[in-house]
Amino acid sequence: MEDNKTPQGEENEAQLPVEGDGHEMQPEKKLSRTTLTFYIIGLFLVAIALILVSYISQVRSNKQLQNLNTQLSDQQKVAQGATQKMEDLQKQLTAQSEELSAVRKALGIEGTEIDTAKAVQAQQQALDAVYQLLRAEDALRAGDRTAAKAQIDKLTGAYGADRLGATDDKALLSAEGAAIYKKLTQELAE
Repeated sequence: MEDNKTPQGEENEAQLPVEGDGHEMQPEKKLSRTTLTFYIIGLFLVAIALILVSYISQVRSNKQLQNLNTQLSDQQKVAQGATQKMEDLQKQLTAQSEELSAVRKALGIEGTEIDTAKAVQAQQQALDAVYQLLRAEDALRAGDRTAAKAQIDKLTGAYGADRLGATDDKALLSAEGAAIYKKLTQELAE
């Protein structure tokens, strides 16, 4: 029975894989399978991380885009408001220009080259001259020749006889006013 017994060393040799047996690469396959599994899991984790990073960046981009759209719409509203205000101001300017044209036409100064302030001053002088002329005429009718003479002298001194009696462009009074002035000066000269 000794033949059946193998020494302990012989049993170990029987358990070890022998070349050409087909079992010799088994521990290396286990090692490479484990490495491959960790490698695949790692790749999936990296892919999931990339997907998450992509999603987060997309969400941020969408928020920024919404903010920009909001700002753009606000700016468009402001621009529309400014445009509307400009149109309103243009309408007011047109209305005021028409009123100014009507006033110039009423004052007898239709050209835009004439200074409005000078025209208004000329009209005020004409009104003052007419007022003084009427006062002189009233004083003469009341029989107060001295007051009438003083009024005509004051009027002549302020505006000049050539402007008061003239009927051309330099005339301060209308043709009727100039006729009244000439009539009063003749009556007071007598």
